[in-house]
Amino acid sequence: MKDGYFLKGERVALRTIKEEDFFFIHQWVTDQQTTHYMFTGQLPLTAEESKKVYNKEFNSKSNVVFIIEDMQTHHPIGMSGLYDLHFSARKAEFRILLGESDSRGKGIGTEVTNLVIKYGFERLNLHRIFLGVTHENKAAVKTYKKCGFKEEGTLQDDIYRNGRYYDTIRMACVRGKSK
Repeated sequence: MKDGYFLKGERVALRTIKEEDFFFIHQWVTDQQTTHYMFTGQLPLTAEESKKVYNKEFNSKSNVVFIIEDMQTHHPIGMSGLYDLHFSARKAEFRILLGESDSRGKGIGTEVTNLVIKYGFERLNLHRIFLGVTHENKAAVKTYKKCGFKEEGTLQDDIYRNGRYYDTIRMACVRGKSK
């Protein structure tokens, strides 16, 4: 981690959270476009409340969360990680949030997803990585399938957001059985 990056791809790197990242995190989690299909963003948060919530999440021993940094600009563009790590069952939940709108639709989500999956399987010795994605978030579903996730089922009317209910697709990739 000589250059400060924990995981590196072609265009992005994943690193630990720094104090100055909370400014960006607050912007991302309170932006309605960014959180359109997510539970995140339901309640108004001050910058201080945002920092408190996410600092607790980042410092939990059952989560490994990274800031996604653009390697050209060295600017934080999102966050991703593995949550609710269960070492005896060898599984965790994958999450990603691309906070900077100009980083979406360029394959960055695919690159980050592949980096985190590889980390989970090869370094944490996980067997199963799962996620939930809103049915109407077609770009995310396509990305996850490209990265080896397979649909396992649908939770009907699982998320209430934007004045309506959304179905959630449960997806997972299993070590040695994906792609």
